[in-house]
Amino acid sequence: MNTEGKRSPYRWRTAMRRRLPWFLIDLGVAQKGPDCERAGGHRSWYNQNDDNSACYHCQLVRPGRLWETYEP
Repeated sequence: MNTEGKRSPYRWRTAMRRRLPWFLIDLGVAQKGPDCERAGGHRSWYNQNDDNSACYHCQLVRPGRLWETYEP
């Protein structure tokens, strides 16, 4: 879910992960970026385990249900 303004600069990696075979992803091809906000983009949250939210595009994980909040 898009919760902020600018697109993540790591979106292309997310698109690549959808198309690559799992063994290449496990080897580290198209890894998630370090931090969307530091790179000037926004985060898109998903439910990691009902207690934590993780970004689709970077390695950040935060406590809480951030995937449920949407501010247009």
